[in-house]
Amino acid sequence: MKKLLITFVLGLGCLFANAQNTVKRYVLLEHFTNSPCSICASRNPAFYSLIQMHPQDVHHIAYHPAFPYNSCIFYQANTTENSARTSFYGINGTPRVVLNGTLVNAGSQLLPAATLNAAIPNTSPVHLQVTETSGTDRTATVQIFTHSTVPAGNYKLYLAVVEKDVDYTAPVTGATEHYDVFRDMLPGTDGLPVTLAAPGGSITQTFTYSVASGWNAAQIYVVAFLQNADTKEVLNSGTKFDPLVVATGEPRAQSISIQPNPVHETAVAYLGDDRAEALEVFDLGGRRVSVSFENQEVGAVSFSLREVPKGIYVVKITGRKGVYTAKVVKE
Repeated sequence: MKKLLITFVLGLGCLFANAQNTVKRYVLLEHFTNSPCSICASRNPAFYSLIQMHPQDVHHIAYHPAFPYNSCIFYQANTTENSARTSFYGINGTPRVVLNGTLVNAGSQLLPAATLNAAIPNTSPVHLQVTETSGTDRTATVQIFTHSTVPAGNYKLYLAVVEKDVDYTAPVTGATEHYDVFRDMLPGTDGLPVTLAAPGGSITQTFTYSVASGWNAAQIYVVAFLQNADTKEVLNSGTKFDPLVVATGEPRAQSISIQPNPVHETAVAYLGDDRAEALEVFDLGGRRVSVSFENQEVGAVSFSLREVPKGIYVVKITGRKGVYTAKVVKE
């Protein structure tokens, strides 16, 4: 069961906004495939190999239309929404790929490397910051930050619930690679109409959903994307795995290395030639968690996650010369 809770937050900042005029535009690849399809089984592996070379640049959703086989278990799991997204792009065969709302020309390569490489450097006037809770009943929060003037358009926000890696041997082909399998769309396939904030501001939308029986809860996450419903252009997308950035008005965040990562108890953050003055750790819901700020020297600071539950956290360090962020996994 899914439910939508809507909260608008307009203003200058929160912890993870960014002061740039444009930001990284992730490449959203909407992949239309079918598990017993022999052509899909022959072309998908090269496609997967290509996008796995760019984990920091690509978001991927695999929809499963009814063709060529309506017996596909992933289609049968959600016939209405798989069909609706397929019809949205006028797709009538598999496999096909849509890149940021544009259908890639069909050919021997499902997605030519040159096409992907040309899209990776692009920027956007907005970025989407996604946080999620865990468990069976989940809350996904999307904050959309506006950094510069957004072209006029009929913008809608979509959240695709996907299963990252499904262990299943398909009939006919024996295909076993099933990545980012589409499970559900929040709040629905029509999307949520949104009015974006003026440059320097943001809006926030909060959604709830439940992990259904048969899904692997450990593999479930959401891909949020902002799309112009008239032109189909995807302005940007986001997941909880994306790097976080600092607030409007703060120095631009620099990424840092944390070792070991994953961490069991104590980790060290490396700051180059800077010295830490403050260290904060947040869960993916944006809540500050208690950590022990241990030894520090120029270039490094150690901290303990000994008392923190297992999960993914964001470390924010304010140094004398700048602000630094990184994600860390507690095992």
